[in-house]
Amino acid sequence: MSGGADGAYRALIGELAALVRLAHTALRGATAVLTDSAGGNGIPAAEKALAELRSRIEEDAAGALGGRAGVVVGVHVGCEVEAVGQLVQRLLEAAWARQRRELFGERPLASLHGIADAALGLVARAADTLESGGPEGVADVLSELHEVGQRQRLLYELLLREADADADPVDTADLVLLSCCYQQCAEHGASIARHAVLFSPAAS
Repeated sequence: MSGGADGAYRALIGELAALVRLAHTALRGATAVLTDSAGGNGIPAAEKALAELRSRIEEDAAGALGGRAGVVVGVHVGCEVEAVGQLVQRLLEAAWARQRRELFGERPLASLHGIADAALGLVARAADTLESGGPEGVADVLSELHEVGQRQRLLYELLLREADADADPVDTADLVLLSCCYQQCAEHGASIARHAVLFSPAAS
């Protein structure tokens, strides 16, 4: 790339990484409501971040991406971030629906919190990896993706062990749905990180 094109491409990478971090902010707000009895303020914060995310995705899609490399990274990351935004919307809808219900039981809630924390960490690291393009960051993200899957499996084992107890079936269904949303958020973040070396300004 020429100096000007290289600068434009780096700027695009920075903008896309900012979109990933905005998705992380929305995800964090929704998580606060679902896992913390004092997390009610998370809904406005998450909705604000989600609205900004959607607006910026539309603006980026309408703008000039700058060459083939810009098209590749812009479309790929844009699709992944948009998918995370849709999952955050599902989490917010679940949070609204659970406003009249008690928090989950202590053990399932701790397990869900672990899945959420792992997914949040992965999405945040995906933004860093997108900017750096380093293979070490990619390896870390893929390791964290495995952790999300392990935590989800442990939650399922807990729910199955307690299947004969007085567990609320609505809570059980919600826990499975929410864990799937977090797992999918992690998958989308990992997809960005997997291509980070390809997207690296140094590689372009």
